[in-house]
Amino acid sequence: MRWVTYLSPSGGGTRVGALDDGDVMGSPDQDGLDRLLEAGLAALEAAHRRAVEGAIEIIVEPEARMCAPVAPRTLVPVRVGDQEFEIHPELVRGVDDAVLPEARVACVGVAAVAVGPGQALAYTPACLWLDGAGDGVQLILGPVLTTADELELGAVELATSVEEQENGRGRVDLGDPRLTSGPGRVHAVLPIVTPRLEADDELFVDAGELGTFEVRVGSQV
Repeated sequence: MRWVTYLSPSGGGTRVGALDDGDVMGSPDQDGLDRLLEAGLAALEAAHRRAVEGAIEIIVEPEARMCAPVAPRTLVPVRVGDQEFEIHPELVRGVDDAVLPEARVACVGVAAVAVGPGQALAYTPACLWLDGAGDGVQLILGPVLTTADELELGAVELATSVEEQENGRGRVDLGDPRLTSGPGRVHAVLPIVTPRLEADDELFVDAGELGTFEVRVGSQV
């Protein structure tokens, strides 16, 4: 299953959507993805069927304004090489949110939503933005949250580029214990660290089976 959280054009608030054949199917359920994930795989599958069969609105995926698929309630442990960051929930954003103007380096990889020790239920692309001093200032999640049963491979190959020039490549083993250990339900492992980026650079992220996205450095729209 593939899920998103998006801004509803009919109400302006956030809504959960199931992806189906290139469309976002607005879920009739009021619960966010966090609650649905807590309920377990069977409940998530039932919610997905309800969304596909009884969508309250249907939006072509590229036209949907994406938010972070899940909203962490505690510090998010993020591993970048030998460094570990703890990102406050207030710094978590979606791919269609503004990128802070002080962002200069992108650390890209995968975030997992854990449902128990050593067990992840779903995965999503992740991008930690560092400022010029190397401090984490923003963590982007999404746009799509993919459940583990949807993934055929045991690893995700990632690549980043600016103006079609590759500037980073990495791999995340989905069985990496760092994706499911420690406090909190969301953990990230980010193997790619880009060179310094400048304002208006457009960073393209290819996360394989987890999807793609593009963001503009310093964009305030």
